[in-house]
Amino acid sequence: MVKVFLVTKIKSTNLGNQALSMELIKLFEEIIGKQFLYVGGRPLGLFGYSIDKLKSSADPVGLFESWAEAVINKYRPLSAAGNVFVSKVNNFDLTGNDSLTMEKIKSFFRPLKRRFDKHFLFNNQYVKRLDAIKASDFLIYSGAGEVSDNHVFLRQMLEIRIAQKLGKKTGAVNQSIVVKDEAFKKIVNLVYGRMDHIVLRGAISRAAILSFGVNENKVSLAPDTAINTTCELADVKKNGKVGINFTPFINFDWKDVEKIINKVRQYNRELVFITNEPVGDVPIIEKFKSDFNIEVLEESSGYIDFTKKIAAFEYLIGARLHANVMALAVNVPVVAIEGLLWKTKELFEQFEYPLPSANVNEAGWVDSVIDSIEKIEQHKIDFGHYFSTILPKHKMEVKNNVTWINDFTASNGKTSQ
Repeated sequence: MVKVFLVTKIKSTNLGNQALSMELIKLFEEIIGKQFLYVGGRPLGLFGYSIDKLKSSADPVGLFESWAEAVINKYRPLSAAGNVFVSKVNNFDLTGNDSLTMEKIKSFFRPLKRRFDKHFLFNNQYVKRLDAIKASDFLIYSGAGEVSDNHVFLRQMLEIRIAQKLGKKTGAVNQSIVVKDEAFKKIVNLVYGRMDHIVLRGAISRAAILSFGVNENKVSLAPDTAINTTCELADVKKNGKVGINFTPFINFDWKDVEKIINKVRQYNRELVFITNEPVGDVPIIEKFKSDFNIEVLEESSGYIDFTKKIAAFEYLIGARLHANVMALAVNVPVVAIEGLLWKTKELFEQFEYPLPSANVNEAGWVDSVIDSIEKIEQHKIDFGHYFSTILPKHKMEVKNNVTWINDFTASNGKTSQ
């Protein structure tokens, strides 16, 4: 059986990250076996590399390759001799709301930490991580929201390239490609182009990565694993309320939000702020409370508890991607608002969802949201048919994030370097 080093978020305040990661881990345990799985979070090393240098370089691919070689050259004399694969699957560390102050402190010191860390390729902890990767057959990267022009993705691409140079097979799952920078596109083509397989969450990302130069035969589509979230619904009763959320990461006018709130209240609905990222949305939550008298959903113990609470609502109006996905998972209609470029749009199109995703950067987005609210309230959409017939088909396809690995064995030979 193939031994897999899986990279996915295993520590976050975000219930959506927990849902995506835990449902993916369940699939890996089911399909390849827990004894052949090592789950690692984001790389806690490789900080000494600059996005700005990469973007300004006349030869970003050559520069990136030199970085990977530098790590390899330092690691080889430190690597464990004859290291043996040891399974490791930790529980997801869901940090609570009390981490908000700590996160602000970390954000303040992060630039200073980068300046310090750049003088070191990696530490002893990262050597152990590379030893675990070296003992594996496959490194699989589940990036989700990290696949964009940022430091986290740069470090992760570098780690994947190092794994390839160590002779490991590599792949990516659960991804939407939102890379815009031309230098980054070249690096994606270098790294992803040498992967054995790539599973994306929608057709827009597929078109994007093919435009970078990646071979179409390496790319397939499968839904985000969070759609597989299940919970006991026998004791859940509809409360007649409507969920709503916006995020600090999209540009919107509060007057437009007020129009949406007023439309919902025309139907005598009580609104509740529902978010899978309570820490990140604190400023938005306070605004909803003070200006619109909208309370927030009570704290949840985890993503399954959160999803069960969503199940009691009539529908959700939301810009938080995974709150929307988890609502669909328990048959709650969604009025989806795009949170970042096209991630929501492509996921919901892949789900064949009967209502459009509204994008705040496009004219008429408020009218689109209001039209969707009216269609839900006036029962113009057959959601019974959608949730009983169409969505289950897509839930079955979630396993395709993992089943492709069965086509590879440790004897297939080394990946392209």
